[in-house]
Amino acid sequence: MEIVLDALNAKIRAADKLKDIITKYKALQTDEERIIFTFNCMLEYDIIPEISDEMKDAKKSEKKREIANQLYIKMSLRTNSSIYVKILELYTESISYAPNPSIELALAYANRSVVLLKLRKYEECIQDIDRSLPMTNSDNLLAKLYVRKLECLVALQHPDTNNTIKETECLFKEMSLDDNYREKLNEKIISQYSKIQIPNKTSKMSITESSQVPLPEIKTYNVEFPSASDAIGVKYNEKYGRHVIASRNIDAGEVLVIEKPYTSLLTFENRHTHCSNCLEVCWALIPCDHCIYAMYCSEECKTSEWEKYHDMECAVVPHMLKLDFSKLDVLSLRLAVKNVKEATNIPDLREELKEVDNCNDSRTKGFSKNGTFPSEKYRSVLGLATNTEKRSVHDLFRRSLDSCFILYYLATCTNMFGTPLKKNWSELITNSNVTFVGSLILRYQQVVPTNANDFPEVYGIESRQRGCVIAPFASLMGHSCNANTVITCKSGHMIIHALYPIKEGEQIFSSYGPYYALATKALRQMKLLKQFYFECDCIACRENWPLYPYLMSYKNIVKKDEHWIKIHLTLRNFPKYFDILAEVNIMDRYIGEDLLRMIKVLHELVPFPCKEMCDVVETMKRFYDLNGARFDEPEL
Repeated sequence: MEIVLDALNAKIRAADKLKDIITKYKALQTDEERIIFTFNCMLEYDIIPEISDEMKDAKKSEKKREIANQLYIKMSLRTNSSIYVKILELYTESISYAPNPSIELALAYANRSVVLLKLRKYEECIQDIDRSLPMTNSDNLLAKLYVRKLECLVALQHPDTNNTIKETECLFKEMSLDDNYREKLNEKIISQYSKIQIPNKTSKMSITESSQVPLPEIKTYNVEFPSASDAIGVKYNEKYGRHVIASRNIDAGEVLVIEKPYTSLLTFENRHTHCSNCLEVCWALIPCDHCIYAMYCSEECKTSEWEKYHDMECAVVPHMLKLDFSKLDVLSLRLAVKNVKEATNIPDLREELKEVDNCNDSRTKGFSKNGTFPSEKYRSVLGLATNTEKRSVHDLFRRSLDSCFILYYLATCTNMFGTPLKKNWSELITNSNVTFVGSLILRYQQVVPTNANDFPEVYGIESRQRGCVIAPFASLMGHSCNANTVITCKSGHMIIHALYPIKEGEQIFSSYGPYYALATKALRQMKLLKQFYFECDCIACRENWPLYPYLMSYKNIVKKDEHWIKIHLTLRNFPKYFDILAEVNIMDRYIGEDLLRMIKVLHELVPFPCKEMCDVVETMKRFYDLNGARFDEPEL
């Protein structure tokens, strides 16, 4: 979009109309007015969105599969699972490009099943084999797939393995196979008999389900905010806007929020390893039937996302990505589409937005008519801050231009407005439903940067972004560079724990940016002001706490011997816990409980900032992360 914006600016400057346009744009009061104005600018200066053809392509599918095949042959003797995950991603990309049905799709599934077998992902291997079989027209490949499926069933000790072996032997008799090839396959079948143990009727076909730790529980929920504990509430003042406070004393480790986001978006880089709908890791993804960008862990997720918004996104996102739109741009489209589909009709949605904007009580803006702020309702999302009045003309106009491009694709390539509309600018500009939806996209172009939360996952010893979410209640929490809560994500939910003891009436903070010990005050302030339009006055900023290398130890802060001894004894196991939590697969509930005890003692006896508190808190965050979303590479 930078090229488009530069081209438009050049034409405006050449016409000597820049000051005139800025003056007129500044005078606009609503997002719908901004959309109409920007549409007219695009029409006047001949800025027409191009249509992309980045859809299914058998040749591209074949090319990706050949690259994966060559890499597999080259690396076949390696024992590094990361290499095979990369190969698997290439086969998955080949699957995304392949038309359905097609021999290219059959071969991509068949090839990916080889890697899944190598990674001992037997269930997923069987799934890919079963997907490939109906499209396979080669007896040699069919026979190979049947034998591969047998290997998986034997490895899983499936109770029907014996029957499947007999069925496979019968099928082989009817196939046209080379004698030598038939003999090799029969030898493989015979070798499987020796591996069959006594069938276990309780043998489980789903490994992933057993490894999922259940969500924590909140004993009593807040009446107004259904995703939050009654230990917290929401207040409003001019300084902080809406913010969350403690309704009573809160203990370190207490669960404060369990929120299912209104919507989520998978990071583009993860689309070949994670489900586009539920964001869970999946090694045997299936593609959207039309586009190459959305892939799913199951037919259920595929149908669910199609019904929620992908039926509209499918034809729009390829154009957006071709122009280097960001994930936040796609999220603004998703929110607008989801709102329209959930509303009774566009005129009713327009009236509901007016109600939200005309609300006289800033604290209850976006509340439902029953006096609650539910995370699953679009009205709650409509009530989130836009910071329109704080944005520059350049920022708003750029977002208006992005929104107009998205709207053009939505109107002309989808059935959002009944049928795809003609690529006629004057008709689009005068269609009130079109311009309203454009205003909704522009609204979310402003809401998303201010309110979106990362959906992180553990990857080795690091944390990386799995996706981003819009979670209305979590968006109400203010920022601190030393936040007293920690957010983890799992099973499609955001879970917020208290990190320190919090007294009744104190504000509940999350973190919008760098931790005080890892970035200077100047850098933190600059980032927060640029994205969120406020100057942070948390205690870490007010007192200009030092970076981690310059933090003092409790040994130099605590004066009383009995306090020094108590802290020393409390921290005695910390080095061991630190080392244990560096191992991704080692978990122990007791470690978390002991780390919380350390935080409580340090919080009681040592003033902030303190090196040991910083160490324990970061280790506690790691503990929570390990109990949340993870990307664990399969073991060979």
